[in-house]
Amino acid sequence: MEKPLQVRLHIMSPVHIGCDDIYDPTSFVILRNKSNELNLAAFDPMVFIDSLSEQDRGGFLGICDKGSIASIIEMMRFVAEKFQPSKQKIIVRVECSSTLLEHYKKVKGISLKNEEKELNQFHIARTAYNPHNNLPYIPGSSIKGAMRTAYLNKLAKESKRLNTGDKKDGNKYLERQLLGGQFDTDPLRLLKVSDFIPEGDGKCKIFYAVNRKKDEGQAAKGPYQIIETIGVNTVFSGTINIDQPLKTGVISNPVKPGILLNAVNGFYNSVYDEDNKVIARIKASPSVMPSQFKDKWGKSAFLLRIGRHSGAEAVTIEGYRNIKIMHKRGEPDTYESCATTLWLASEESKPDANSRLKSFGWAVLEIVNYPLKKAG
Repeated sequence: MEKPLQVRLHIMSPVHIGCDDIYDPTSFVILRNKSNELNLAAFDPMVFIDSLSEQDRGGFLGICDKGSIASIIEMMRFVAEKFQPSKQKIIVRVECSSTLLEHYKKVKGISLKNEEKELNQFHIARTAYNPHNNLPYIPGSSIKGAMRTAYLNKLAKESKRLNTGDKKDGNKYLERQLLGGQFDTDPLRLLKVSDFIPEGDGKCKIFYAVNRKKDEGQAAKGPYQIIETIGVNTVFSGTINIDQPLKTGVISNPVKPGILLNAVNGFYNSVYDEDNKVIARIKASPSVMPSQFKDKWGKSAFLLRIGRHSGAEAVTIEGYRNIKIMHKRGEPDTYESCATTLWLASEESKPDANSRLKSFGWAVLEIVNYPLKKAG
């Protein structure tokens, strides 16, 4: 077995890893902390109920028994009125903007005939977290998936034009050709990536994800989304193992650490350059490479893009992209080699300018114990 790579992951721009969980609007309030920063404060509902007077507890449980959409708004109002930080167990605090505070107030104050629409637009998706301590983490599958995409792009660039098969199974068919078979002969099955755990508090921030056209920067189709993201400059640590096959001949071309990391370096540098061209054109805020890695790029520090809204180009194979483009109602969808829009992080639901919008998903993969020669 090869020596494990000791790795630190440095977050460069907001990262959201989906986990199919949300912040229940009846189990949080928005408060200011001691530094006067706005936080979404999620609390333990049972502790909240136990802190109520007998009369208030009866009133709250009566609202819960209604079981309607309208009762969710009633519960939000009740919680906001009765919540006392000194008596509650706050499970997690997440930085948020004044826009989210106003959005929260709007939802609490809506007329009950519009509650379903407003609640659907106030859906706050959580990033992947450890339920034991509520700290965010990066699943190993997210990092492995990003590295796999880079390696496939390297193989595709070195290969002659390949048949992608039918549309239904095209991507899997292409991967089998590039990797030389299915599971038992796939060299990347020997790539083992641990989950990455935060060093320290692992702070997060809530953003609106807004869609913009790549050519002019105008708002594109699709309503905004509200998502929790891992904070910029947060650092995670984990390990990467690249095992060698036990039997010869089963995997004809095993992955070598240097080759894999050079593939990551080449692919994501290219994606980063193209992303920044679009960011400059629409006058959004660029993701800046951390200065501490100035002499390490391509040696022990490598760009990586992970998580939701990383862009179709970061998760597909160049030369074989078939990205679905949705058009106006009544017009048929088309398939192109590049996306026409991108999702960006915003502190506002409807920003009037692009200057504060940020790309999602950029991080630096730092190999602590494995400096490499610079990629050619």
